Amino acid sequence: MSRILTPELFLVIAAILWGGTFVVIKLALDSVPPFLFLAVRFWLAGIVTLLLYRKTLFAKANRRWDYIFPAFLVACSALLGYAFQTIGLVYTTATQSGFMTGAYVIFVPLLQIIIERKLPSLRTWVAVLIVVAGLFLISQNGKTYEEILQSTGFGLGDGLTLIGAFFFAIYIILIDIFSKKIPAQILVSFEILLIAIVSTTLFPVESIFLNQSVSIQFDLKFWIGIIYTSIFATIFTTQIQTRYQKAVPPARAGLLYSMEPVFSFFLAYLVLGERLETVGMIGSGLTLFGIVFSEMGKWNKREE
Repeated sequence: MSRILTPELFLVIAAILWGGTFVVIKLALDSVPPFLFLAVRFWLAGIVTLLLYRKTLFAKANRRWDYIFPAFLVACSALLGYAFQTIGLVYTTATQSGFMTGAYVIFVPLLQIIIERKLPSLRTWVAVLIVVAGLFLISQNGKTYEEILQSTGFGLGDGLTLIGAFFFAIYIILIDIFSKKIPAQILVSFEILLIAIVSTTLFPVESIFLNQSVSIQFDLKFWIGIIYTSIFATIFTTQIQTRYQKAVPPARAGLLYSMEPVFSFFLAYLVLGERLETVGMIGSGLTLFGIVFSEMGKWNKREE
């Protein structure tokens, strides 16, 4: 692979595509409740996945019982991440959701120590601190210095999204472990179909937990959200992640994925008219610097 088309570049592309989901999902949730959106999103993605990978999925060599439990763990972590993130978007803004989701850059190195017994490098820890500071400033965009000091800014939606970020961090670690042992098509298909099934079963009762009346409108905002998240932010990005993340340490992968809230903010500016004030610009610059800092000195050390 050339120096330009590295695994890191593909992970950044995935992060950019994920960044677009905050705005389109926020708009789509005006039309449908969270679990109905997730169910339609992942059923569509599941059908396309089965058509694309049918030969691999039904090949005799891949009919192995030892694939089921690892794939189940990967799917469960992804399901919980998507569920908490989507429900959280009902109660918080797209920008704040992007910041809270980006908190998985904190969780990944900690979980890597616990699960994989690997200690990230000092450079990675410094980069994590820089990125977290940048993401925090992005979330405080438009506020004065005094307002930032006085702001708690941590409501129900933020808390739910933070829980989702924790499960996304687990997902990143599990992908690092199992994508080297199980074909990517198996992991992708199992993950997508499980989320579709569980979301469908939870949709009838979600209004009770959300304490809201269910309003359903299959309008243009809904279909734009479904097509974007199903094709680009689910099938395409999951394939990238299971194929290329195995070549990147989990802590560094988490840092690269932190491009997600940065791009979500710029998309919110273009679509929703949110402005990038001085604080937000400083935050974006810090986030980008943290990512570049984590990569410094590694290009010439990569094994081809």
